[in-house]
Amino acid sequence: MRRNTTMLLAVAALILMIAPACALGNLVARNDTGPAPTPSFTPKPTFTATVPVIEEPIVAPTFTPTSTPDATPTPADTPTPEASPTPEATATPETARLVINNPTLNVRSGPGTNYSAIGQARNGERYDVTGKNAASNWYQINFNGQTGWVAGQYVAIEGDPGAIQVAGNIPAPPVQPTRPPAPTAAPQPTTPPAPVAPPAPSYPFSLVKGAERCDPNADQTYFNGFVRRRDNSPMNGVCVHVAYYGPRNTKCSGCDNVGDGVWGFSPFGGPAPAGTTVEIFVVTCPSAMPVGGQTIESGFGDLTPQSDKWTHTVTTSEQCTGITFVSNQ
Repeated sequence: MRRNTTMLLAVAALILMIAPACALGNLVARNDTGPAPTPSFTPKPTFTATVPVIEEPIVAPTFTPTSTPDATPTPADTPTPEASPTPEATATPETARLVINNPTLNVRSGPGTNYSAIGQARNGERYDVTGKNAASNWYQINFNGQTGWVAGQYVAIEGDPGAIQVAGNIPAPPVQPTRPPAPTAAPQPTTPPAPVAPPAPSYPFSLVKGAERCDPNADQTYFNGFVRRRDNSPMNGVCVHVAYYGPRNTKCSGCDNVGDGVWGFSPFGGPAPAGTTVEIFVVTCPSAMPVGGQTIESGFGDLTPQSDKWTHTVTTSEQCTGITFVSNQ
């Protein structure tokens, strides 16, 4: 009994040992072509969002409220004030001008010969008139950027003289130095009265005394003036003679294109010697007057005076202007 049991146990153990070997053999038999391939895992595809390329920036829409409380009105809502009417431009009066009617004429700082000279104007020059004095016998001009004054008797006005206003900036007359009183002369012995001088001869022309003015001129000594009618208009064709050391020169007024009623002499060709006495007077004109007048070389006509003589002794080189003769006819 015990022996059977032992055999049964041995058979059972043998069976248990053979069974696994059979199973292993079957497994090897099924894979005799090589090891079974390892299954590969394919991941699910991943979704990538494509962002479109924008060539220009996207402008976000601006939200405009339909109404804003206490909103400030835009310029379009603000009423535009009415423009003030532009005043019409006032017409500028035309500037009056004058022409110098004298070979040389002093331009002074005020309306009178007691004012200092600031320069000289020449015959034919034109200047803008900026005013006149109350007597209308001196004119204020723009003299090369300065305010100057010229005597009205030696100029001609272009335009209406009545349109020229009295200047508002007339300088005060210069203060003249006060001279001490002259000493009282000692009584003179009684003398008989001087004989009465004969009456002055009556000439066709009169010398206007005090109309001339002499000023220093280091370059040349010369004399000029006018011949006028009784109404003060210029008179041409009247012969005027200058004499020193004997007859020197005869010219006629208005001749040689010097200006209506104008005559002039520069007899020395430069400064005159000091102490030279000059006489100027009207004479009878010859039948024909050469250019430049009569001289010693050409000879003279009748030199009988037809006016009083203007006499002057030259103390230094100077210019004497405004020597005027007026017709008595």
